[in-house]
Amino acid sequence: MKKICTIIFVILLSACGSGLNGTYTDASGIVSYTFKSGGKVTMATMGLETEMEYRVEDGKVKIGSPQGALVMPILEDGSIQGPMGIKFTKQKK
Repeated sequence: MKKICTIIFVILLSACGSGLNGTYTDASGIVSYTFKSGGKVTMATMGLETEMEYRVEDGKVKIGSPQGALVMPILEDGSIQGPMGIKFTKQKK
């Protein structure tokens, strides 16, 4: 059942344009990713912001940066698993 829900979730994300929107933050609030329409994402870390491009593919968000591509899995609950296992959760408005 979990596998079916995951597949449906990924299909729904794929059907919604770029797939993500809003701000996802780690538990400490130090790093956040704000996904916008048109495949743009802004990463904010300790007051510094960097705008990059992203796409959702195969249940993962792929962010292009000058240092290379960052690939993060989208978890079943809709959160994103970042580097070193850091979980980014969508912030409510």
